[in-house]
Amino acid sequence: GGFDLIMSLILIGGAVLATFNPQDRISLKEMGDTFETGVKYALAVGAASAAVGIVIGVINTTGIGFRIGFMVTQAASNLGGDLHGLFAFGSWELFSVEDLTLFISLVFIALACILMGAGVPTTALYIMLVSVAQPALAQLGIPPIASHMFVLYYGVVAEITPPVCTSAYAAAAIANSNPFRTGISAFTLGLGKVVAPMAFVYAPVLLFVSSTGFDLWEFSYTATSCIAGVVALSAAVVGYWLAPMGVIYRILMAFAGLVFIAPSLQADLVALIIASPAIISQLMARRNSKAEAA
Repeated sequence: GGFDLIMSLILIGGAVLATFNPQDRISLKEMGDTFETGVKYALAVGAASAAVGIVIGVINTTGIGFRIGFMVTQAASNLGGDLHGLFAFGSWELFSVEDLTLFISLVFIALACILMGAGVPTTALYIMLVSVAQPALAQLGIPPIASHMFVLYYGVVAEITPPVCTSAYAAAAIANSNPFRTGISAFTLGLGKVVAPMAFVYAPVLLFVSSTGFDLWEFSYTATSCIAGVVALSAAVVGYWLAPMGVIYRILMAFAGLVFIAPSLQADLVALIIASPAIISQLMARRNSKAEAA
């Protein structure tokens, strides 16, 4: 619909302010070097995209992408129906069949993205995964940008997921360490990145996308809940928050971190209840350490 008057004035004002930038101007030679570097990188990306384009053409021609999506959702629906009895007590149910179907489908698609993304460059990986996994996510009613970020995140996670963890192998060569153990450590430390795409699906407002429009309060609350979940998971993995943490408390923090990711007040209250023993013990340990230091 075009820009209104206020937005136009803001853009014009920003452009005028940019002309008073005190930094040195880019010379024509530097601009030419920039173009040369950009073209070199573009050629590498183009070659990878061309190779992946063959795969995408086969997928689109045969319709295997939509078939995979149907198979995933159908299998998740059957499995969710079988598991529903474990979470239902008479007329009361902890999770509905639809909730279980969505979660199981996301787990299946995440595993497929990690397996397909092993050893594939990021750009080619994203193009390939979108053509295969995105139709399945679309059938679940997930917003397009959330589904794209979901497959991209889990595809990149393959870089630190053993046994084909190319980034971890490169880091192991630099650190002169065991490659497989380095991959295990990288995956463990990156658990927060594993649960983040789930938050994108369950709370698209984190991507500034919402069915009712962007809401600042909803975004702030959801982001705070997810940050708390990542902090709890990180503390459980490292074994330290305010003080060293025991095994039992690490398990409690891990469960609390997973529950924190669910964007609802009930889930956050349950997560706080689960994590409260660990939080209290950490505060007491921190106070005792300060008292001993004094």
